[in-house]
Amino acid sequence: MSGALAAAAPYSAEVVPLHGQPGSDTLLGHWLALVSKNRHLQLERAARKLRITTTEWIALRQLQRSGGTTQCRLATDAGLTAPSLSRALSSLEDLGYVSRSTDIDDMRFVRVEITEAGRDLVPQLLETERKVDRELFGCLAQAAREELTVALRSVAAVQGIDGGRTVKRGR
Repeated sequence: MSGALAAAAPYSAEVVPLHGQPGSDTLLGHWLALVSKNRHLQLERAARKLRITTTEWIALRQLQRSGGTTQCRLATDAGLTAPSLSRALSSLEDLGYVSRSTDIDDMRFVRVEITEAGRDLVPQLLETERKVDRELFGCLAQAAREELTVALRSVAAVQGIDGGRTVKRGR
């Protein structure tokens, strides 16, 4: 990455290398995990205020993107396990945010649809995510945020990850 990852004022803070060794703080995965965990905790707190879980949040956002789909496909696309998604959908159904029905073409599948109430909630979820991201990454200059986004999308693409889901790739 270029020098664009310099901190933007007024958040400029000197990065102190681990153990005083130049370059020894390049455990990028470690730093990504720390930031990711902090982001997740902030989103978890925000979700509680909305009386949903982060799993329910993820399911709603994915449903908004994909429209109606099968429960199995939703689990795959959202990167959730079938049992955790099933629990989340039960709760979301009780709250009136989703509806489930048996697929008319194949009775083995359960179709999931986002309701109007669910569609109305998604913009609030997205704005909350943007706010959390502004708080987390506001210490970086705009160019650095853009460069970081491009870099992380490139890593995700190489790993076969697309918007939270792992894409099967033939090898």
